[in-house]
Amino acid sequence: MKATITAACVSTMLLASAGGAFAAPEYLQSSSLQDQFATDTKPKTITMDQTDASKGITNTNGVVTIPEDGVYFIVAAGQIGTKSGAKGTVRLWLQQNGKDVDNSNCEQSILDPAFTTVLVSQGIGELKKGDKITAVFSGSAPGLGIIVKKPPGEAAVPSIIFSIYKIN
Repeated sequence: MKATITAACVSTMLLASAGGAFAAPEYLQSSSLQDQFATDTKPKTITMDQTDASKGITNTNGVVTIPEDGVYFIVAAGQIGTKSGAKGTVRLWLQQNGKDVDNSNCEQSILDPAFTTVLVSQGIGELKKGDKITAVFSGSAPGLGIIVKKPPGEAAVPSIIFSIYKIN
């Protein structure tokens, strides 16, 4: 089954308005304050233990449920890295109802244990009431994944920030 989300990804820093300028009928922003590392090379659903803002869309520990038919915009931004010194590649993509969304995968190589970056998978498409959306990652070696940072005197850097809003 071909997923209905069209996706594009970038490996860059995502900047958003703190003022919440989006006037979407339904929206959700979730995040995680948990490190999440690969234990093997198999895909792993990303846990999102925080619901930062929501109206109508629900998050159950990383499974996002769509409340009604419509066109939605989705951004999954993971802070990738390693705390074990592992080297290799981290990938991040979206799934719709347990199926990989076509062309939504992004990847970044980690060649230095001190290296981190934000890996972003984003998409827009028609979703149906009851659809389940998840962000997924894999690592080419155990110990690679998405990490939390807590700089002193600053806001935490979550391992993932996931945003979705209904366009119409």
